[in-house]
Amino acid sequence: MKALIILFLIVAIFGSGAYWTYQLFVRPHKDLQEEKLLPPEPPPPDPSLPEFEKAVALYKEGKLIEARTALQEFIAHNPSSTVIDQARDHLGRINTDITLSTKLAPEKEVYIVKSGDVLSRVAARTRTTPELIMRSNNLSGTMLRIGQRLMISPMEFSLVISKKDRKVTVLNKGTFFKQYPIVSLPPHFKAPAAKKETGRPEPKTTGRITEKIAWSPEGLRINFDDKEYPQAAHWIVNVAGNTLYSDPGPNATTRVNKPPSGLGLAPEHMAELAALLSKGNPVTIEN
Repeated sequence: MKALIILFLIVAIFGSGAYWTYQLFVRPHKDLQEEKLLPPEPPPPDPSLPEFEKAVALYKEGKLIEARTALQEFIAHNPSSTVIDQARDHLGRINTDITLSTKLAPEKEVYIVKSGDVLSRVAARTRTTPELIMRSNNLSGTMLRIGQRLMISPMEFSLVISKKDRKVTVLNKGTFFKQYPIVSLPPHFKAPAAKKETGRPEPKTTGRITEKIAWSPEGLRINFDDKEYPQAAHWIVNVAGNTLYSDPGPNATTRVNKPPSGLGLAPEHMAELAALLSKGNPVTIEN
């Protein structure tokens, strides 16, 4: 009988110890391992999505001015939205669709051609570019007629180039206008390593566009009024050798003039930038 009691006590003592050892050490470890195997919880729904979808619906309905306003407000109010880049891309397409076409917009002004006016002089007087006037008025040539009505889009463009993010962003009066992806960087470029938060802003280089250059398919320099200009490859020369250039990709069949330390963009994007930007526009380089 005593032996049975002693055996019972031994089982009770060691069994209790094993139980608490399992509860305190083994089970938490096991639960942690099982938790790691679970799929991540889906993020909470983005509360800004209904506002974004409403703006996109306006765009699909062809209501460009209303969609532009809605997207501008969305970007200003929701900088951390999960669809902020999509919103910027939509807004960029709308902005260039309006600016580089005959579409009417509240900001466009009418200029009446006077005696002695030539396209370059009108562009300088209205602080725009000859290319922009031609595209926004659907002109097939540079000749103007006295009394001709031209739609002018007053713009105050500036450029922000981020090599790290591989983006070129156009601002109009300091607000977002359109962003373009950089498709090729210089071979020696290395993205800066992540730095510790110091509370100080990252250093930037600032300057202005110093020159716009157009090259014919044969590699010759041409002007905006040359007949080959619609097929031109473009350079936009700015500070510290960060020249933007048309990069048609490795399968190009035409000659490509590539500047040293250039930043390549798609040819259609460079054609837009050449129409929008002027010599003297401010440039900020973010490495």
